[in-house]
Amino acid sequence: MKLADIVGHERAVAALKQAAARGRITGTYLLVGPAGVGKRTLADALAARMLCAAPDADDACSVCAQCTRVAAGTHPDLRIVTRDPDRRDIRIEQVRELCRWLALRPLMADRKVAILDGAEQLNEHGQNALLKTLEEPPGAAVLLLVASAPTLLLPTVRSRCQRVRLDPVPAEALAAFLQRRGVPEGQARRLAALAEGAPGRALQLGDEDHLRVRAEVVGALAELSGKTAVQLSTLAQQLARGPVDVALDAAVAWYRDVLGCALGAGPIRNPDAADAIRVAAARSAPPVILRQLALLCGTIEDIEKNANKQLALETMLLALRDLDRGGTGSKTWMTS
Repeated sequence: MKLADIVGHERAVAALKQAAARGRITGTYLLVGPAGVGKRTLADALAARMLCAAPDADDACSVCAQCTRVAAGTHPDLRIVTRDPDRRDIRIEQVRELCRWLALRPLMADRKVAILDGAEQLNEHGQNALLKTLEEPPGAAVLLLVASAPTLLLPTVRSRCQRVRLDPVPAEALAAFLQRRGVPEGQARRLAALAEGAPGRALQLGDEDHLRVRAEVVGALAELSGKTAVQLSTLAQQLARGPVDVALDAAVAWYRDVLGCALGAGPIRNPDAADAIRVAAARSAPPVILRQLALLCGTIEDIEKNANKQLALETMLLALRDLDRGGTGSKTWMTS
């Protein structure tokens, strides 16, 4: 990955390339922005540039021994720290080990680079353990923090980092990016609309299995009030075996579209389900839809905390159905 390959973040890339060319890379960066917008991709590209032995036009050359090892994931001066799959936070032991590693001299390159992906998943103790390194980074080390929810970081952590914000990529640029990767124009535009400016999400949505899951979720939500408890339990079991984040994302997009349609605001992000969304919006009051969205957000949070996926999804679907049944008909919210 090179800085030149980054999609839609020209200003941030230009600033980082200029800092690298002038030798003004700081010791700590905080890359922030929505999930899937390209923060980790930018961190990887910047790490490659900083470790490259022969930068080409202020970018990684991709062919030197340093770049080859970075691409293979075997560079001894690059370390990536993420949350363990079975935990809800990044362990303080991981932070302490990272700080010790950063203090050592580089083995191959001129500096060491560490990427802390999902920095908002650090608990308070882990963040405090990182403060000394953030305040006084070792001379030959750069630490890149990647965070989708920077407000979860302590002010003392945020203030010690140079912030690089990545905003959603315009739909036109995102569609063009997908077309360059071989996605047909019509599908590229549809995926760009669904992805809401996040290249990573757009690529994920283009996966056939993910498209199938989204279609299942949208189809079920369109007929939710008529589903039996057994049917919803079966659906929860099926979704729990697949990409749960895709299913929940599809559900959030559905209810956001329904809410927007009920309020007469905003474009429909699921054009293939536009008719069903309008029907759902006509029979549901916005307060009910907001409660359904709150249920979804609560389920997402529970699953992130390692709740049983099938049980959480089944409970959510039953509650959504109950609200759907109770929220049909009256529009008294308009006059109350």
